[in-house]
Amino acid sequence: MKRAVSALVAIILLLIPLGACAGSHSSEISSVMTSFTLNNYSCKSAVQQAVNGNYRTVEMLEIIARELDSKGTYSGEISSVMTSFTLNNYSCKSAPQQQVNGSYRAVELLEIIAKELDSNGTYSGKISSVMTSFTLNNYSCNSAVQQAVNGYYRSVELLEIIARELDDKGTYSGEISSVMTSFTLNNYSCKSAPQQQVNGTYRTVELLEIIARELDTNGAFSGEISSVKTSFTLNNYSCNSAPQQEVNGTYRTVEMLEIIAKELDK
Repeated sequence: MKRAVSALVAIILLLIPLGACAGSHSSEISSVMTSFTLNNYSCKSAVQQAVNGNYRTVEMLEIIARELDSKGTYSGEISSVMTSFTLNNYSCKSAPQQQVNGSYRAVELLEIIAKELDSNGTYSGKISSVMTSFTLNNYSCNSAVQQAVNGYYRSVELLEIIARELDDKGTYSGEISSVMTSFTLNNYSCKSAPQQQVNGTYRTVELLEIIARELDTNGAFSGEISSVKTSFTLNNYSCNSAPQQEVNGTYRTVEMLEIIAKELDK
């Protein structure tokens, strides 16, 4: 009898992982969001909160990149970015340096996602152009804050590409162009790198909202998308500084990415 029970347990243990691993990333998504919440409690400043947002953004983008990589074509590239993320964090000596690590790894993961969606190579030239700009701008940066701006701005440009890749019927073309116009105009009026950081994070949220709606073909996530958008607007009203606005932008970015990750988790 004991042997029969042991054999049955062994069979169950073999079958459960097979079912649980059938493309499901729900536990990974939940883990990132738990880390997001717990880390927020321990943050003692806006810059630490921004790092929390940046780091959870990287972790969510990794999940999304793997969800899209059904054949494992980009597995090596994704792992390389995450290794760089971990190693660079060890060498960071301040929160601003961690922001650079987070924003730069986000760019690299967004590049992979953009390539994953570009099955016929239509956007390869634009993707390469953004990455060239990313590299060249890094050389001219004189501070971690300027590097963070470089990361945020290139993320916006890659998200525009991703949004257009998903918009095969041109339904959202006007909205995407409107965000990019706002991005350009706001940059002209920015008088400091922190204000540019806000411009980058706010446009990121707006483009992610569009992407989330593009993927939500049956309206299952419309309530969650609207809730994040409302939180984004209300929190902006209560912000008293650019660093607080940056937190609003990075935190809503994580929440929008959570929705997108769940939409792709099939």
